Amino acid sequence: MPKRILILGGGTGGLVISRELREQLSADEAEIVVVDKKRFSEFRPSYLYVAVGYRKPDEIRGPLDRLAKWNIKYVNAEVKAIDAANRTVKTTAGDMKYDVLVVALGAETVPTGVPHPWELDDAMKVAEALSNFKGGTVVVATHSLPYRCPPAPVEFAMLLHYYFLARNMRDKAKIVMVHPMKRPFENFGPVAAKAMTQMLAENGIEYLGMGQAKAVNSFGNGVLEAANGEKVKYDLLFMVPPHKAPDPVLNSDLAKNGWAAPRNPATGDFRSAKYDDVYVVGDVAAPNVPVGMAGTILHSYAPWIVSNIVADVKGVSLGKPPFRVVGVCALDTGAFGMAAACDFTKFVKKEKPYPDCWFLPPSGPSRIFKELFEKMYFNWLLRWTP
Repeated sequence: MPKRILILGGGTGGLVISRELREQLSADEAEIVVVDKKRFSEFRPSYLYVAVGYRKPDEIRGPLDRLAKWNIKYVNAEVKAIDAANRTVKTTAGDMKYDVLVVALGAETVPTGVPHPWELDDAMKVAEALSNFKGGTVVVATHSLPYRCPPAPVEFAMLLHYYFLARNMRDKAKIVMVHPMKRPFENFGPVAAKAMTQMLAENGIEYLGMGQAKAVNSFGNGVLEAANGEKVKYDLLFMVPPHKAPDPVLNSDLAKNGWAAPRNPATGDFRSAKYDDVYVVGDVAAPNVPVGMAGTILHSYAPWIVSNIVADVKGVSLGKPPFRVVGVCALDTGAFGMAAACDFTKFVKKEKPYPDCWFLPPSGPSRIFKELFEKMYFNWLLRWTP
């Protein structure tokens, strides 16, 4: 009988791992099942484009039932509980058994009532708020660490700068960032922090950094109180909300420090700290690695997870790929784009205080790359081009 590989989550982690597993395991060797409560997989980096009216929702998502083209079964259901001791996952479609479990449920946002582009529905609320904006102070706040895509608040602020330029109202809009990090991009090292501080200043964007995990104490009635007690008046507030692990993970014995716990990511072992037949990957485990929440980072270490699962199924190891944790990011700064590539391997191994990063200055090709990657993502994983 083929082994059953159950993958929870149809985002980047679930799609990349299911796709690469099917390339190495035949249908006779493994039944691969992806479970997600959504019918579509969304390209999260393009939520920012939806927020500024440059994309519509149907242009940044692909149907998960396309997985059938790879002989991967998709089940549209919500995960309710994970009982790893009994190899059972409880879902709205019934209980599911497995031989190998991959938990790629991502991170959830905690609603605050403030518009933001970290979920698709909320990004559309941002677009509506911007269309009605006549002028004043726009605050882009990040409530606390961690959150999905660490550079994205800076990218959003720069897109707003360009948005107001295009509407011929930049002189009517003051843009202020409130962020947990003392300096923008300081998690990528002092060189990156200096360069991004200068870029924000050149675009007339104020940056208020807290130097602690939480940046916002309270907000309402046009006033945000930062964690240092400073009060910032606003006419329009966008705020990256707090993030948390999904309840099925939090309520299971897979969690540690509020997030899924991988065994030893510094050696490439992303099995659960407690169970050999459970792997925890992506945003749901990122704070315990520790790395930022980004699909490109998961993609870099996915070959290790895939090689281990293939060995689990076949009963013999076919060898290990080189272990590296890297991330490539393209930011849209408006008319241009900038790109960065970071190797987190020595950082994860605690051999360096910062990742090794390389940056390309703003250019037209970098922006084109960001848009092309969106199309390549869906074409590779779902054979679908929105």
